[in-house]
Amino acid sequence: EPTGAGWGRLITALPARVYEWCRAAAAVERLLDRTEDPVVVLRVGSVAVLGDLSSMVSAAAVTLISRSCGVLPSDGLAPTEGDLIERGEHCTVAAAFRPEAQAALVWLYRQLGRANGEVGPWLDRLGRMFGASDCVDERIGAGPWRAPTAIAPTLVDLDLIDRDQPWFFSFDGAPTRTRLSDDPVLAAAVQSATPQIEGAEAPIRLPGGIAIDSAMRTLMRAAIAAWHQGVAELPPEPFGAHNAAFMRWLESPEPAGADIGRYWLAVRDQRPDLQAAFPQPRSIDAARLAEWADASWRLEGRSALLASGVSGSNAIKSIGFDPEGINVLGYLDFDQSQGHIAREIVGALRAAKVPVAPINFHRSLSNFDLARAGTTDDARYGTNVVVVTAAHFEFVVADHGPALLDGRYTIGYWFWELEHIPATMLPAIDHVHEVWTGSQFVADAFSRVTDKPVRCVPLPVAQPQPSQRTRASFGLPDDRFVFLATFDQFSVPERKNPFGVIEAFTRAFADGEGPLLWIKTLNGDKGWQQHERLLLAASGRSDIIIRDEHLSRPDQMAVLQAADCLVSLHRSEGLGLHCAEAMWLSKPVIATRYSGNVDFMDDSCAAMVDYTLVPVRHGQGIYPPEAMWAEPDVDEAAAHMRALASDPALCAQLGARARARMAAQTSQAETGRMMAELATRHFTKGSI
Repeated sequence: EPTGAGWGRLITALPARVYEWCRAAAAVERLLDRTEDPVVVLRVGSVAVLGDLSSMVSAAAVTLISRSCGVLPSDGLAPTEGDLIERGEHCTVAAAFRPEAQAALVWLYRQLGRANGEVGPWLDRLGRMFGASDCVDERIGAGPWRAPTAIAPTLVDLDLIDRDQPWFFSFDGAPTRTRLSDDPVLAAAVQSATPQIEGAEAPIRLPGGIAIDSAMRTLMRAAIAAWHQGVAELPPEPFGAHNAAFMRWLESPEPAGADIGRYWLAVRDQRPDLQAAFPQPRSIDAARLAEWADASWRLEGRSALLASGVSGSNAIKSIGFDPEGINVLGYLDFDQSQGHIAREIVGALRAAKVPVAPINFHRSLSNFDLARAGTTDDARYGTNVVVVTAAHFEFVVADHGPALLDGRYTIGYWFWELEHIPATMLPAIDHVHEVWTGSQFVADAFSRVTDKPVRCVPLPVAQPQPSQRTRASFGLPDDRFVFLATFDQFSVPERKNPFGVIEAFTRAFADGEGPLLWIKTLNGDKGWQQHERLLLAASGRSDIIIRDEHLSRPDQMAVLQAADCLVSLHRSEGLGLHCAEAMWLSKPVIATRYSGNVDFMDDSCAAMVDYTLVPVRHGQGIYPPEAMWAEPDVDEAAAHMRALASDPALCAQLGARARARMAAQTSQAETGRMMAELATRHFTKGSI
């Protein structure tokens, strides 16, 4: 390592990309001592080579690749001219160097050895100082900065492609101008390049498994700078035999500083919540910061000092413990499934003439457009039924705590979509006396992780009340057989699996053969990356229609009414409410024979699709990769599609049986009486 700091310290100090280029520049400089040939540098995993690259090498000592070939539009989409200035005008995944470039490379690795931020501006500076040439072959350097792509590229800059979701480019979460669904040439290149970009980048870890974080980088960068200035010794080597000494250095106080480890001070300096909690960490707040470091961080792995989120919309009053009624807390103004379930529980209890206190809870990113009339802020009764998922139950505890939970018998009415209950949900069980679920699938899942009572207490699915909207109002023709798939982007598209529906439909029918596939989505603007994947999967088919919009509940039911058949090739469902509602409307349903929906669906009333269990992929951080879910048989689904589209009598027969199955459910009043009996029996047993 030519700077003297050592590669182990530099990899700890520098951002990953800066370190890579620092090391690459040093390696190429040495290589050019032994060859007269030019050297091309490619960043494995971020660049796709699809053809001849000889035009990358020019007569100049250095050849760089311009990211953009012109002025970027000012349309509010990424990338912008500001992005170009910040990240650099030249791509950082490929460059070419001749032997005469050695001086430029020495300059580059010496500068990068003390740098922070982006590599691109340093390559721009190198180009200006050492007379670099820009590659003139437009086939080299295609990517999100140059769209649309005019000709098939030989080298694609895939630095900004999401490796786990290789159907969109990511600019720190901003909506992008370059969409593969709109750029067939680039889409084909990316598809060809998939084997070259597979696999997520892992964080760099110290021996023992601790990931190098921004606080460590800040400390090491400052220490190396002090060493260069001759005012301090280098820290111990982070890797190898002296790793324990490096860890002690992280946790030791700064020279002449407060009695708190330098690492914890760096963490505090990077977090606004800790800055507010410990305004003077190097003096009077040092002891409290050290206490937080030992307790909150090391034991819990996160700060315990974040605001609880209590607000006027969630504040409640505890005014009684009447044993004759039930408090129902849930997303009562939430216009999707969780809110619908909470409202149905309230409705069932009222139908059974059970006193109920409906208490609204309001924490979500989705739409809250239902009136809150009839809700209360008063917890009057001695029993709680809390319709907030186990994953979010900590918010109930944080927002309401003793006011709701102390002295009351609390039941969690929970849904979950997998057989595996993740460890993050287990703490919620400590705050309830028993668990209710809406399907046997979910009850079985929770029974595996607790000895507390777990009961399947299903709700009858109410008969939908569609609005008066017709097919024409949704822009659909009356003379085509319409298959429907519907889902919310917040519900994890990989689980809902519209991609399987698209695959089955394309196997069943040639483009223009007759039927249509209508995919109705919600929150595509917020989950635009997954929405882009959906658009890309449907591109090239004129008979697949994708519509993303928020609709009122009556209009949602009108969507089901307008279709000829609902298709749900889900990988897993806690219940499958959309399937039940379609069945109420006499619609034939094609559905995976797995999870919550099998409580009310079988071969007598639906077109069931067999499956194999596979590990979870693309769970978006919600579903753990060690869990399993279903991979539905798309060929069987395609066969069901062909059969139903060609046989109106079969459709009518299956739809009639589906409606009959829904009509045979337990009534709302009967369900309410059963709930009241189960929920209040503890008062006679004295079990609180």
